[in-house]
Formats: sequence, structure tokens, C-alpha cells
Amino acid sequence: MCRKTRAPERLGRSFAAAVALGAAFAVAEPTFQHGVSYFGEFKYPPDFEHFDYVNPDSPKGGMLVLESNSNWRAFNPEGVATPGAGIIMGSAPVLYDTLFIPADDELGTFYGNLAEAVMMADDFTWVRIRLRPEARWHDGTPVTARDVVFTFDYLRDKLDKPRKIRDNLQSAYSVIRSMQVHGDHELTFHLQKPSGVNAGVVISLGKIAILPEHYWRKHDITEPTLAPPIGSGPYRIADFKVSGFLLYERVPGYWGRHLGVHRGRYNFDRIRYDYYRDATVAREAFRKGLIDYRQETDPRYWHEGYNIPARDKGWIVMRRHNFGTYVGLIRAFVLNTRRENLKDVRVREALTLAFDYDWYDRVITQGFYTRPESYFSQTSFSAIGLPDPAEVALLAPFRDQLPKRLFAQPFGLTRSGGVGRNRDVMLRARELLRGSGWTIREGALRNAAGEQFELSFVIRSVAEKRLVTPYVDQLHRLGFRTQVRMLEPAQYINTMREFDFDISLHGVGIGQPPTLELVSYFHSRNAQMPLGSNHAGIQHDAVDAMVMQVLNARTKEDLTAAQRALDRILLWNFYLIPLISIEGPRVLYWDRFGRPPFDAEFRTGFPDTWWHDEAKAARITLSN
Repeated sequence: MCRKTRAPERLGRSFAAAVALGAAFAVAEPTFQHGVSYFGEFKYPPDFEHFDYVNPDSPKGGMLVLESNSNWRAFNPEGVATPGAGIIMGSAPVLYDTLFIPADDELGTFYGNLAEAVMMADDFTWVRIRLRPEARWHDGTPVTARDVVFTFDYLRDKLDKPRKIRDNLQSAYSVIRSMQVHGDHELTFHLQKPSGVNAGVVISLGKIAILPEHYWRKHDITEPTLAPPIGSGPYRIADFKVSGFLLYERVPGYWGRHLGVHRGRYNFDRIRYDYYRDATVAREAFRKGLIDYRQETDPRYWHEGYNIPARDKGWIVMRRHNFGTYVGLIRAFVLNTRRENLKDVRVREALTLAFDYDWYDRVITQGFYTRPESYFSQTSFSAIGLPDPAEVALLAPFRDQLPKRLFAQPFGLTRSGGVGRNRDVMLRARELLRGSGWTIREGALRNAAGEQFELSFVIRSVAEKRLVTPYVDQLHRLGFRTQVRMLEPAQYINTMREFDFDISLHGVGIGQPPTLELVSYFHSRNAQMPLGSNHAGIQHDAVDAMVMQVLNARTKEDLTAAQRALDRILLWNFYLIPLISIEGPRVLYWDRFGRPPFDAEFRTGFPDTWWHDEAKAARITLSN
């Protein structure tokens, strides 16, 4: 249970505000609360003592050793991300603090971290933030509003350099029209046109790790440096060797250690990242006990790679962690609709039918992954069954642009026996191709002008080639002529910049609730953006409208209807061939740790809620 330790005395004199979407519209003035809630409700009260899913009395001590495949070579934010020091919260920063901290047992709810309070206009034209006056950088300098402005100015200055920053970040920070400082600890974000701006945008702003202006003003932030920068977070850099390791040590006097969002977390005295260029070497290092914890993404090794004596003795634990803060696809075949031959939805559906997922699942992944049936799989926002009246109302203005099946039948991906012979499905694919003007003549799939249908695959690794090869065999049976190009990183970037591909492999990760990444992935305005995230080149009025409906949703009911409607349009247009769903990772760890008695619903709190257990560690003996 969460407990209040004192009355919220600060609320009377501070902008202790969050976006309370439901309640905010019932009054004339914005309300003042202690966090940001997409749906206007908070599980935890102001000045709560700790999250329910932590052990507030967890002991401090010990070292955690993790692997990293990030070959960072500098500590400035440019270039390859430094483990633990990323600007985006998804990089698990421990060096820097963010404005807000997510609650892992609530959907779309963040609580103040550097931000003591936040207030947002009802029309979403401005956001006002008050920082905690006690927040300090590791050198003792206070964290100020100027640090926040410096950080977002830095990110916005990079907007013309897409090779250095992803376009979903560009979309997020382009909504900031200006920033206004009100003394050392208050500032206001003035936002662009309010269409598509909601609590999710405020959450996006709150995920950014704030950088120290006073430090980087004295150092060129664009130039590589091996001088460890100062941070404000629970850890600081203690030692490192480029292409070797990076060691963090816990800051005993960390300014935020007594806040409810941090109590019971950050328990290891030291966290070490060891760099491994090759997954096979990292896997062997784990087996020998040189690494404490790892995620396993290869089904072959998950099933057979850890049958060693240590596991038989109970020293190694294998389990699945919770992860529901993002949904979507880890991997999918993306069909480039900018290509004339792929503009016809019947061709895209035929290509989808030709991929035998059940054979792939049985032979290649051995049931390791879950098949995505939706862009929002395993959530209440996925389009299951027929559209309900709320969805129909949203979709009705675009009825002439949408397949009739969307309104008349549930969407479902075709299943097979998984034995590699799927004759009925292939005949359906052939009929679709014939209907779009492509028939088999002279042993090849040709149009009325006699031109052969050619498909180019762009891949980056042997693992992707292993996935593509059986699919190519199926396409040959339909008469397609295929080319598979495995490219080096520089070639791949140039190819994607010029949209010179028919099919590529990508993921689609969508926050829950969604924010402006929907614009990046699906909106027409990003279809021609070089190196953008709209890899399929989606340009559809109904998709654009539903994206805006999602971003403008004010209640959970409105959000649900808009997401389901968007899901249906995307699915029935066959822009992607879904392969792997985003879900909780499969992990292994040496049983040296204590952890809370239960995992939070939306994210297992590793490593921040775990701790070193001396008794467990003592029973594990490893030979040299």
C-alpha cells in the first residue's frame, strides 16, 4: 500500500500541477496536482512514501555486471549512446535525471522527479513546470530552468540533422514554439497549434534526461570527449575503458533519494557494463558467471543454450519479465507503397498471404515469439471483432476510401498447418494478383505490358537473410522475381534515404497511451521524410484523421475508439507483414539478487528495484 508521510503543504504555494484530463475540463482554470496523468487519475497521492512494487527497506550494496553491445567512444550525447547515460528515458539513464518518473503499475501516469509540479492549459497551448529547489548536479550546483531550456534547445538545434536524431523526436520537439524562464525554478513551454497535443506530449517532454548547462557551456557538446560529465542522477561515472567497460558508482548523497518515486530503488553500489562485440561471446561470459543478467532473443539458445550444471543447481533463473509500456512490432516486413507495383492493396494482401507464419513459427522461432494480430496487440486498444458504434462514427466520413470488409468482417491473419505446403492460401494470393493485373506468363508474373514483377529485399544481417530465404521461395512459386541485398551500414542508410527498396525489415514501437510517434510512423506528412519512421510511405486521409483522433482523445473511451479505428485501417491496408510482437523479454540471471515479491503490471523493475542478496550470492561458487 502507498502511504502519505505528511500533508501536501507545498501545494498551496507551488504549481503542483499535472494534466488531469477528465477533471480539467469541469472547471474554468487548470488544476494543480503532483504528476501527469493521461486519464486524469492518480493511484498515488501527493508526497506518497513509495511505489507499491518496491521494497522501501531494500539493502544497499554489491555490484551488478551487465553486458553492452554499444561501442561508445565518448561521453557527449552525440553519436553512439553511452550505456546508462542516454538522453531518452528508454535508454535507462542513471547518470541524468528526467522531469518525470513513470509509475510501472499505472498506464500513462508519471510523477514529478526534477519537476516538483506541472500545470497545463486546458487548450494545450502551454505547459508550466516548477522544478524542485533541492535538485542538485553532482558538483553541488542547483538544477535550474536554464538547464531544461538548454537541453531542449540542443535537441531542437539537431532537427536539421536527421542522421543524428530520430524523426519521432523531431516530431515531439517541433511542437515547442518557445520556452519562457520564470526565475531559477520555473519555466513555461509554449506549444504549437494544439491539434494533436495532449497529455502524452507532456509525458514525452518529461522523458528527456536534463543536461547541465553550466558544464556543457564550458565544453563543446558536439565534440567527442572522454572526460566524464557531471550528472544529477543516482549514479556517477567511476571508471571506464573505451571498448572495454563502464563502471558507475551510487551517489550516497543523491539529492532525490528521499522522494517517493526513488525510495527503495537504485540499490546496487556499483553497476558495471562490459562491452561484447559478439552475442555468442556474451552468452558464454554469462554461462561462466562473468555477467549477472542478460536478455535472450534467440530461440535456439533459450531452449538449448543454458543446459549447464549451474542451472541444474538452481543458480540460474530463467523467466519472462513484464513490459507493457510499449506495444507494436519488434519486427515486420515493410512494404514500400511508394513503389508503383506495391500501391495496389490486393498485391500487398497477396504478399501477406504468401508468408507462411506458422511454418516460420515452428521451424525458425520454435514458438518463441507471439504472433502480432494488431498494431496494439494484447491490449484493449486492438481491433477485435467488428467496429463498434463509436468506431463506425469515426470511420464513416472515409467509408468510400476504406475496404468494405473493414465494416463487415473481423480482421484475421491466415493460419496454416505449419508444414510448408499451403496450397489453398497460395491460390488465394494468385487470384488477388490476377485481379490486380498480374498473371503467370512464360514462367513469370507479368502485367499486361509483359513486364515482370520484381521485388527487392533490403537486409542487414545473416539472421535477417535466414528469415527472408524461405519467404523468397514462396514468392517464386507465385512467379515473383526477387533480389535480396545484404548491405553494410552506410549502404543501408543511403538505400533507405532514397527509398530504393520494395521490402525491408523494421519495427514499430508505440507508447501506451500513444504519443507523437504515431505521426512519425503513419502520418502522410512523414511519408517522404528521408530516414524517417514511415518506412511504408503511408499516405491515407483516414489514417491521418485517426492519428489526430488518437492524439486529441480526452477520455479513455475516446482513445479506445480512435486506436481501434486506426488499427483496422492499418491492418486492412496490409502495409506491413507482422512477424514479432513487442512483449515482455525472456531473461536469465544468476540468482544473487533480492527482488520485490511481485512485478509491476507494466514493467518489471530491473535493475532499479532489485538488490544484492549476500546469502544467495554466498551459495554460488564458481571455478576460475
